[in-house]
Amino acid sequence: MASRYKWLALAVLAAFLVGLTSCQHVTAAQPAPQYISLSYNNGACQQNGSSGVIDIVQNQPVVFQGATKLTQFQAQFTTCPFSSCPVNSPSGAAVNVGQPTGTVGTTYNYSSITINNQACNGVGSMGLRVKSTP
Repeated sequence: MASRYKWLALAVLAAFLVGLTSCQHVTAAQPAPQYISLSYNNGACQQNGSSGVIDIVQNQPVVFQGATKLTQFQAQFTTCPFSSCPVNSPSGAAVNVGQPTGTVGTTYNYSSITINNQACNGVGSMGLRVKSTP
């Protein structure tokens, strides 16, 4: 009789282990980054084709990059909407600045932008507005 209980216990343990190994840990999907593409045209600069304010999502990472291949860019804000500013790429490579840390509904204007070591004109009207997660 004791032998039967051992086999039954072994069968239950085996079933438990098989069930345990089939469990998968599911991680929450990370939001896709929002890209801000900077461009320079004889002093007139744009971000994502606009010379105004564009919206960024509160919980979405932001990546600054050149609209075309750049050798350098730097974007400075009057007040920083990220954990670290300025956004600086001495080699022109894309820079992931992470999620905005600024207040939802607030517009963060640029104080200066340089692209390929050339200063942009009139950047005070350009900026980012933090909006809430959809």
